Amino acid sequence: MRITKGILFQDRDGQTQLSIKEKEGLKLKHITLMSELDEVEQRNINEGLMWLAKQKFTNSDYLEDTFLKQFHKKLFGDVWKWAGEFRHTEKNIGVPYYQIPVAISQFGDDVRYWLENKTYSENEITARVHHRLVFIHPFPNGNGRFSRLYTHFFCKQNNLKEPNWSLSLECSERRKLYIDCLRKADTTKRFSDLIKFMNPQT
Repeated sequence: MRITKGILFQDRDGQTQLSIKEKEGLKLKHITLMSELDEVEQRNINEGLMWLAKQKFTNSDYLEDTFLKQFHKKLFGDVWKWAGEFRHTEKNIGVPYYQIPVAISQFGDDVRYWLENKTYSENEITARVHHRLVFIHPFPNGNGRFSRLYTHFFCKQNNLKEPNWSLSLECSERRKLYIDCLRKADTTKRFSDLIKFMNPQT
């Protein structure tokens, strides 16, 4: 049965719109409200974070597509059938879907180079890692949450300062500023605003 009624899939600023087929990937058919979806997704995310806390790497395998897919599935796999799979549809954000595998491979190569050669400051490397994942938008949905959580994990792996995402701001103001900073990085390729948002005390 196609789930298209109710307020479940109303668009919010910065939210990826799902195709009809992607909406049908919802495993929990009793859900009709966004608040219900938020609750079950958060429960799944909490379980995914417990799994993530146990992961340890002695190399950069955490930059490979295999780990990125596995992590996304751990975060959303109890709720969505397509969790952990790269998207097969075009969105209002992100690279063309057929370019995702190459873009993710390039992401890993670039990050390794930045770290090995200290190409940027630590805060800028962190901002660029986060921005690149959001820019690629590899999955049908959950990319923002996935990318923010992955960024924290990336920082822990490399002994870098973890961002606080301007938590002192009111929620709606913080969300708007976050999206504005990402869009500015998209268009200008400058990351100063995003760095300041992620680490306001810098």
